[in-house]
Amino acid sequence: MRFPTTVWKTATLAAVAVGVAACGMLKKEPEPELVTRTTYQPSSVNYRGVSYGRTAQRFDEQATETEFGMQYFVRTDIIPAGDALEVTFALDSIVLIEGASGGISAEQVDSARGATFSATLAANGRLTTFSGGESSGPLAQELADRTLKRFFPLIPEAGAEAGAAWADTLETEMAVNGLDNSIRFVSDHAATEWTVHAGERALHIVTVSDYTFTASGTQAGREFTIEGSGRRHIHRFLSESGRFLGLVSTDSSDGEARLLELDMVIPIQQTRIDSLAIR
Repeated sequence: MRFPTTVWKTATLAAVAVGVAACGMLKKEPEPELVTRTTYQPSSVNYRGVSYGRTAQRFDEQATETEFGMQYFVRTDIIPAGDALEVTFALDSIVLIEGASGGISAEQVDSARGATFSATLAANGRLTTFSGGESSGPLAQELADRTLKRFFPLIPEAGAEAGAAWADTLETEMAVNGLDNSIRFVSDHAATEWTVHAGERALHIVTVSDYTFTASGTQAGREFTIEGSGRRHIHRFLSESGRFLGLVSTDSSDGEARLLELDMVIPIQQTRIDSLAIR
């Protein structure tokens, strides 16, 4: 049986109308809202760090240069602890870069393996009650002083968001090359934009730090002091899920070592590059 053309058209239009109505009843899933502010959250992350430095000095009209480079692997575990977070650093291993040992022995590298440190992580990224690594030797302690104690980027208490800028001043003590150094950092921070880093949406945080340092010690039976200043540029990335994704840092400084007994001044220049990435 053939339906009249007008009947067929009417039936077809009716079917289309029903289909359109049915589609309208199916609710489309809303797009997830993009995070605009990020704060630190519990996480477990494995990192690979690389540090390389060069020191140039002139003594008695003779210029000398020394190089230092190492690769290290560290795991961080952040867990809730009341109103704060607790973080544990576990140092898996350290590998010296060939030709740039900086006088570090194989025994010092071996003693650093397995060192653990712990601290309280505040909402702004600052670490307090830092402890651990007592039997791990000077290399692990220097890594802790130079890197781990200021591992996470400092952010506003309420979290970091694109376009925000803030500043802070930090005075700290650290052991470098067997010397006790007092360092004062004056830092400006800026969260520039949301980007993609290590496959994750992350906030790009840029820090510029001007610092001054003083140190004293004894070498070959002679007392000396060191003082100088430098500047550090750091690019860090903090994911929208509250995980620290790594950094790239460049550092340069100028200083003077003064041999007190001889009243002799030795100019010293240092450059350093650091990187940290999730592995």
